[in-house]
Order: sequence, then structure tokens, then C-alpha cells
Amino acid sequence: MPVCDGCGATVDAEHIRSRIERLEMATRYRPVHIQTLLIGTAPPERTEDYFYSSETKGAELQRNGIFLVYAVECPLPAGADAGEAARCAASALIKRVQFSHKPKSIVLFSAATSELLAPLREAGFGDKLILKDGSVFDELPDLARATALGER
Repeated sequence: MPVCDGCGATVDAEHIRSRIERLEMATRYRPVHIQTLLIGTAPPERTEDYFYSSETKGAELQRNGIFLVYAVECPLPAGADAGEAARCAASALIKRVQFSHKPKSIVLFSAATSELLAPLREAGFGDKLILKDGSVFDELPDLARATALGER
């Protein structure tokens, strides 16, 4: 069985197919210049629940220079510790932010992404972090809307 380059697990062909499908959807809506990078913990299990499966949401964020990514590139297995998964993915995420995304600002959402605050600050991204009362945002929907409208 192959090893997934997104999560490092030994996986079946369906896992690889779903990962490629998610990457294709996200790439379709990636802004040329990323103003705000939204970072969640991990994508949802079902592809149809993936943020970029909605053309309307993806296009709106793209127009506003906003791009959504996940620290862990594959859905977490049931019962997995999301904070630990985010912590383990921090190094790879920082490389993606530094060499590929190059955002002007970064917004973390979901409790588990608080594990990324220290590594991002240590990597020199502290001045790019947009926080809510000194912490990460709880969820994405209202945050994405507010960011798209400039209500930061």
C-alpha cells in the first residue's frame, strides 16, 4: 500500500484519490497573491463537505485574496488528537507558508490550531498573525465572511 505524502499514513487508493481531488479543488481557487491565509486543523472526512467544493465560497475568497488551507492535509482518523496532529504538521506547514503561500496575514481557526501559534511566531510570522483576543478563532464561516469584507 502507498504512503500518503500529505499525512504520512499507509493508505489505500481511495485516500490518495480524495487527497488529489481536494488539492485540485483548492488549487482552482488559489489567489495569485494571497492577502490572508486561513489555516484550519484538517479537512473534513467527506469531500462534499470540503470548503472548496462550493464554487461560490471559493470564488468569493479568491476575489478577495483569501486562501484556506489545513495544517494536516488529510482528514484525521476518528479519535485522533487534533492538537497533536497540528503540532506534528507545524514544520511542513511553515515551509508551505514560507515558500509557497507567502501571505500578508495569517488567521488560525479551530482550537487545535493554537498549537501552531508558537511555531509560527518562532518562524518569524508573529507579525502576520490576526488573532481574536490574543487567541485563535473558534470557527471559519463567520471569520471568512468578516475577513472577506475587511471586518478584521
